[in-house]
Amino acid sequence: MNIGRYNVQVYRALLWAREWLSLNRLAERRGVDPEQGASTLEWVVIAAIVFLLAIAAGAKITEVVNEQLGKIG
Repeated sequence: MNIGRYNVQVYRALLWAREWLSLNRLAERRGVDPEQGASTLEWVVIAAIVFLLAIAAGAKITEVVNEQLGKIG
């Protein structure tokens, strides 16, 4: 299993979240309420990040378990 592919996906998701948060800060400076109508989008972003992190963690755990099984067997 290629762990690097999952790390790239997580990295991209985190970069996108950082940019999205920067846009919220810019909206606040302009006097626009960044919370208006964005709650669903926020939850989608949070869910996507958690999902990608879970996939990356699961892949890493699977890799470690398979390595240990290889040493035993």
